[in-house]
Amino acid sequence: MHQGFYVAVFHPRGTAGCPLTTARLTEFGDPADLEQAVFYVHSRHPSSTLVAVSEGSGSGLLLSYLGESGSSSYLTAAAAISPVLLGQLWYEGAMPPVYRWGALFHRKLQLSRYASSFRSVLDVDRALSSSSLRDFEESLFCSRPPKPKSSPSSGRAKAGLGTAPCSPRGLGPSAVWALGERAYPATDWDNYWERNEPLRDADEVAVPVLCICSRDDPLLPPASTLPLPLFQSNPYFLLVMTDRGGHCGFTLEGEEGMEVEEGNWSHIAILEYFRVAADFLKGEESDGTRCGGLVEQSQVGQRSRTGTVAPPRRRRLSMMRKPRPQTCEQISTEAEDDHFTWKRSYTR
Repeated sequence: MHQGFYVAVFHPRGTAGCPLTTARLTEFGDPADLEQAVFYVHSRHPSSTLVAVSEGSGSGLLLSYLGESGSSSYLTAAAAISPVLLGQLWYEGAMPPVYRWGALFHRKLQLSRYASSFRSVLDVDRALSSSSLRDFEESLFCSRPPKPKSSPSSGRAKAGLGTAPCSPRGLGPSAVWALGERAYPATDWDNYWERNEPLRDADEVAVPVLCICSRDDPLLPPASTLPLPLFQSNPYFLLVMTDRGGHCGFTLEGEEGMEVEEGNWSHIAILEYFRVAADFLKGEESDGTRCGGLVEQSQVGQRSRTGTVAPPRRRRLSMMRKPRPQTCEQISTEAEDDHFTWKRSYTR
C-alpha cells in the first residue's frame, strides 16, 4: 500500500476464519472462487490495472485461473513466490515432518468445524484419520461418502426397484452445470490431478507471469524438477532462481556493519515488475491502436450489423488440454529494429 497499490487478499473457502455457506471445499486447482473475486474487483474498479501475486501453494489457484481464463482474466500481470508448479509431485514428495504435521493439523481443524455438515457428501472420518497431506486430499476429493446402513425392512421395501442416482455432492442442477466434472469426485488420484495441475493450461496463459524460486526451498521438490522447457519456450513465463531464499523468504541481507531495511526483496522486485509490465503492455496496446485503427473500425461495424453480444463462457467439462504444437502466432518474439514486441494471446 505504501507503493500506491490497493490490496485485496483472497482466501479459499473455509480458511482464515471465513465461514462456509455451502458443503463444498475447493480443490487444489479449482479457480472458480478466484474467478468470481477477480470479476467482482474488476466490476468495482473497471478502469484500474489489476495484478495478482501468490505465495506457496496458492499458485495452484492463480496459475489455474490464468490458464482457464486465457485473455479474459482481467489481469495485466501475475507473479508467484515459491510456487507449486507440479502439484502431484509436491503432494507425493517427502516434506519436513514439522511442516507436514502442522499443515495436516491445520486442515483437519478446518474440516472438523463442519464435520456434521460434510458427512453426507464427504468421507469425513477417513479424512480426519489420514496421516499425510496426500491421504487427506485424496479422501476429500477422490472418494464418495460411506453409504448409510439401511434397515432390513427398508431393504425389502426397495427390493426390485432401480437405484436412483444421487445428486453429486448434494449440489443443485445449476451448480452441477456450472462446475462440470468438478461436481463429481475424481475417479482416482491421477484423474484428480488431470483437472487440478496448475500448469495444465499453461499454453493458454495470456499475461506475463514471474515465478521466483530458491534452490534451498525445504518444502518444494528439488530445483531439478522445475519445468524449465516452459520458461524457455513460452514468452509469458519468467523464472528467477536464487541460491538462497527458503520458502517464501527472500529476506533482505546486507554486508556486515550495513543497515538494511526490513522486508523481502521478492516483494520489492515484484512491485517493480508489475509497474514495468503494466507500462510495457499499455505502450504495446496504444501502438496497436494507432496502427490498427482501420481494423478496429471494421470490427465495430461488424458488431453493429450483427447486433449480438457474446454469451457468457461456459466452464469446460474437461479440464485437461491435449498438447499441441505452438505456432508463431502463439509465441511471437519479433525483432524489428532491435525492439522486442510482445503480442498478447487472444485465444478466448
